[in-house]
Amino acid sequence: MKKSLIAGAVLFVSASMLSGCVIHVGNGSAIDGTDFSSILGNIDIAEGKHAGDISSVNGNVEISDHASADDVSIVNGNLEMESHVTVNSVDIVNGDISATSHLTVLGDVESVNGNINLPEQSKVGGSVETVNGDITAIDTVIDKDIETLNGDISLQGSTHLVGNITYLNRESSWGKMSDSKPTLFIGKDVVVDGNILLERPVTLELENPSLNQKVIVSYGGAQ
Repeated sequence: MKKSLIAGAVLFVSASMLSGCVIHVGNGSAIDGTDFSSILGNIDIAEGKHAGDISSVNGNVEISDHASADDVSIVNGNLEMESHVTVNSVDIVNGDISATSHLTVLGDVESVNGNINLPEQSKVGGSVETVNGDITAIDTVIDKDIETLNGDISLQGSTHLVGNITYLNRESSWGKMSDSKPTLFIGKDVVVDGNILLERPVTLELENPSLNQKVIVSYGGAQ
């Protein structure tokens, strides 16, 4: 995980930086299309409006129907998106990522300590990664990989993953492998083009038996 948002959280270089208030993009208090940063305050983007890069520390970000933003970076806050939202990328430390439906992410979706919920008819052009958070995808196309260290993964409906599913086994500044086994669930109609790479023990719930041929185990003591 790149987690370049930490540097951004320190520098906060943007066209607008406010502290302890709510930034309303597109409702008169902020200019549509501008970059925005906030400390101890929320940011919301009005329906049909567009923002540039969004950075928030200790605040939530809300994006309404048919609105969009460039790169979204949050430390200690949630990202909540309604239907038909488009963003370039999402990078969060300590926060959940969720949307109503028809989410489009052109690049990667990353969270350290938070869940990622990809709703029906979503499209992710990059990878989906967590350290300790769960990943859920329903009727979603993911063009690259899914990676996690400790999170549960649930792929449902007609989800199509072009890349690999990887359960990592390496400690980093973000955390270490937990003692409890995470669960990987893949529904019967899900398509996984790549392999299922297990670097740590995982409970597998694969409704399509053919997916067992894609499982590659690389940790010591595996059966």
